[in-house]
Amino acid sequence: MSDSKEIMALEHARRRAMIDADVAKLSGLFADDLLWIHASAKPDSKDALLDTIATGKTKYLSIECSGESVRFYGETAIVSGIADMKVQLAGEDRVLQNRFTIVWAHLAGGWKVVSWQSTTVRKP
Repeated sequence: MSDSKEIMALEHARRRAMIDADVAKLSGLFADDLLWIHASAKPDSKDALLDTIATGKTKYLSIECSGESVRFYGETAIVSGIADMKVQLAGEDRVLQNRFTIVWAHLAGGWKVVSWQSTTVRKP
């Protein structure tokens, strides 16, 4: 069984890899059947998400998270929190704040991201 520190270390590595556009690192962290649901409700597969990062269509400039919690259910870890991100989408700079849930599962190759879901935090 793992602890919260291990999962959060993996989360920090994932975020750094997204900012660095390190597709090889992300490929190792993502399960082959990854489902990534953006705040826009657009779903992406592992290959589609990695392609947008590799081609520069999506550039993650910064990712800062707060209010995070980690919960374990057997060989599954769920991380929830708020992500403040600066991104460049198709050449357009955006500042995003999303509430997110990311699911890590302990699979044969170690801990892998199997799902991401985010929702835009609306300003009052």
